[in-house]
Amino acid sequence: MRAAFLAFLLALSAPLAACKSAPPPVPLPHPYKIVLLPVEGAAAALAGTPGASDVPLAMTPEELSSTIADRVRTSHVFSDVVSGAPDDGRARAVDEDPMQAASDLARRTASDLILRIVVKSARMTDTGNNSSTFWSTLTWFMAGFPSFWVDDRTYETDIAVQAELYDPSDPVKPTASVVATSGKQELDLWDRGLTPLVIIVPPAFLKGSASSVSHTLTERAVDQLLAALVEELRTREIPTRFQLDVVRAGGDVKIAVESRRRLRSLAVEVDGKPAQMWAETGLVEDKESAADRFVYRRTFKVDGSKGARVRVIAEDEAGGREVRTLVIGDAP
Repeated sequence: MRAAFLAFLLALSAPLAACKSAPPPVPLPHPYKIVLLPVEGAAAALAGTPGASDVPLAMTPEELSSTIADRVRTSHVFSDVVSGAPDDGRARAVDEDPMQAASDLARRTASDLILRIVVKSARMTDTGNNSSTFWSTLTWFMAGFPSFWVDDRTYETDIAVQAELYDPSDPVKPTASVVATSGKQELDLWDRGLTPLVIIVPPAFLKGSASSVSHTLTERAVDQLLAALVEELRTREIPTRFQLDVVRAGGDVKIAVESRRRLRSLAVEVDGKPAQMWAETGLVEDKESAADRFVYRRTFKVDGSKGARVRVIAEDEAGGREVRTLVIGDAP
């Protein structure tokens, strides 16, 4: 009887454990392929003369720039990322506009947008004790042992970046812009660097090791900045040029386009390889179109396996592009 009861409990708890351990769903990326320019402004942001209470950033300009760029690449905010390094295999003129060079690279790689990130500031300041100082000191006096786990010292951090998205056909005016920054951080003595002086001095009045503070504060502030940047980029609505809907219907992908201008081309790629193209006489608008509203409906037969990435690219006669990416899952 007891064995049967235990078996019943195990069977009941198994689905609950599976649900609890299931990973959270990964947010879908923006359906755009982007050229990511090298992060700018880090050297200028770190070159300022620090104040008396400032904490130095424990990163070089190169490390800060690469950390920001790496997070954008690995966070899957966009469907694909092309590195827009200054030297992409061609000779560059000294006076060449980097945005125009990025626009050329976007056209050669069939990228939809250019992402430019500029570091605006990189400052961290020790503002001293906070409201937890009283309880930290009281515990130290009353209990007779160091209360080094209390976050009794506050630091203001201002590591800020501005990210702008550009249409390759207009690399002057951004189509979308976001700003992300780090904020207030609180450290306990363990974070600041434990010292034997805590035996005779209350933890709140010990600044700790300058190196430990710098490294801990830099790690937390940069992580906070990057989380904010990724969230802003992920949730930012990017203005569309026209309506493009791509949905799975059994073994087909159904494509619907509505635009104020006629389409020049409509292409389908599967896992980065060309699969279907409609253009010129093969791209006649549907009968429901009007003088200021052109409608196109096409169906593409899916031969890719589960996990295949179907990318649909529509381009109108004025050069405007819209892209949608669909990942093929289990058949509905």
